[in-house]
Amino acid sequence: MATFSLRRAFLLAPALALLLPLLAAAAPAALAAKRPVVRSVTPLSVGIGEKLTIRGSGFVRGRNKNTVIFRRQGGKLVFVKAELATAKLLRVTLPAKLRDALAVRSGARVPTRLRLRVLATRLGAAYTRTSRSPVVGPEDATLTPETSRSSPTGDCDGDKRLNREESDDDADGLSDDTEISLRLQPCEVDSDGDEASDGFEYASARELNDDEDQEGNTYLPFPGKRPYPNPLDGSDKDTDFDGDGLSVSEEFRLAQYAIEKGASRDLEKLPYTDGHQYSPVWRGSDGRRQPRLAVAGYSKQADFLDWAAGHGYGAVVLPAGLGTHSLLDFNLNGVVDTTAQGSQSRVEASYFDVDRDGWLSDDERDEDADGLSNWEETHGPITDASWWTSRYPNEPKFRIAYKGTELDDADSDGDGVRDGADDQDHDDIPNLLEMSRNMVSARGYDDPEEITAENANPSPWYGRVQPFNPCLPYANARTCPRHVPFEGAWAPFGQDDINYLVLN
Repeated sequence: MATFSLRRAFLLAPALALLLPLLAAAAPAALAAKRPVVRSVTPLSVGIGEKLTIRGSGFVRGRNKNTVIFRRQGGKLVFVKAELATAKLLRVTLPAKLRDALAVRSGARVPTRLRLRVLATRLGAAYTRTSRSPVVGPEDATLTPETSRSSPTGDCDGDKRLNREESDDDADGLSDDTEISLRLQPCEVDSDGDEASDGFEYASARELNDDEDQEGNTYLPFPGKRPYPNPLDGSDKDTDFDGDGLSVSEEFRLAQYAIEKGASRDLEKLPYTDGHQYSPVWRGSDGRRQPRLAVAGYSKQADFLDWAAGHGYGAVVLPAGLGTHSLLDFNLNGVVDTTAQGSQSRVEASYFDVDRDGWLSDDERDEDADGLSNWEETHGPITDASWWTSRYPNEPKFRIAYKGTELDDADSDGDGVRDGADDQDHDDIPNLLEMSRNMVSARGYDDPEEITAENANPSPWYGRVQPFNPCLPYANARTCPRHVPFEGAWAPFGQDDINYLVLN
């Protein structure tokens, strides 16, 4: 056993020698940056000399600022600079040196599945799973048309089945014949490159075009002349067609996340589309769609609350003598309210249900079960401080730009605490208790005359919450600076600041 361990250490030494300088150079900035995450790699079958597109998050913008590490099981590591990068996309041309990572059979290099990992400001937590790892072949000069990935003997989706054996070569839910008829690419999951698959946009367009209230109309066919969302329009990824507050690309991310957790990938039963505000639906005998996901018993909220109770976050200790309260006791009245108080307030027990209709629309759902809704994490109060600046323009920003949370990552900062129970500004008030001033202020009452000594908040400062400013609501919080500048001070110390305003 000792001999085996020494031999492994000897073999790993060259790889570690290459990694250490890269990690050392990135160390200072890494303390404040998120680990890069790879969500998709296209194409999944590619030759040396061709380009690879990597989508995810946590990348460093610019040329040659990110390193992609390729690894074959039992083989050497190969480091390749990405020539182009945005915060969510990398493009890398596979160099000749990558031949060294390919397997050898009968004395020749053969197509080999390589797992990859990204080094940006920090090193990615893990190599890609097999399903997200490309099969890399030798240089194009050594390939024949019969072995290209789009040929009948190729493998568009990298599932080790030849294209001629499959009717949907790229596994996007649309048959090759359908894609050809729509002028899409049968070997590309995302023909227009807008971060949403062709099948998803096709299904969303059909849902959007379904006017079920028209007598005799149960489901219209795909609007082929003018499909919206459009799998041939690369500019529509940030458009919200169905009006639920989530864009095409955001709902696709949610759909992919749910599918990875076991949801159906059938285009008729997708967990999210951008064609209907309530994606999980059922159809009555008249063909009309009805919401299917009830607020009562919502499994994602139950998952989050079970996690919180099991990890010491079911009840939280608040600063300044406010005591210990349930994570859902937003107004600190000692109980989790099951009925609304005031026309503007939501029920604490079912706080996701913004419109209080008893059903969850796609924006109200919490797909990653972190206690925060999909909309809150994409366009709402937990995105970043700019949302609060727009909502309360007279309240100057805090001096540190704290990061928001991720839509499809329950623990965005990787500290083991789910985002709803976490604390972006480290003021010892969890994010969930700082999402809505309306819910925490005077127990939700709208009319000041209704507020009495019995129903008022336990502290006059508690209602002015803000998850990206540690001086709100409590100016003596442990991370609120002790020395405030004479000019350019943040709320509640800024000259243009107002005493108290509740809009959300």
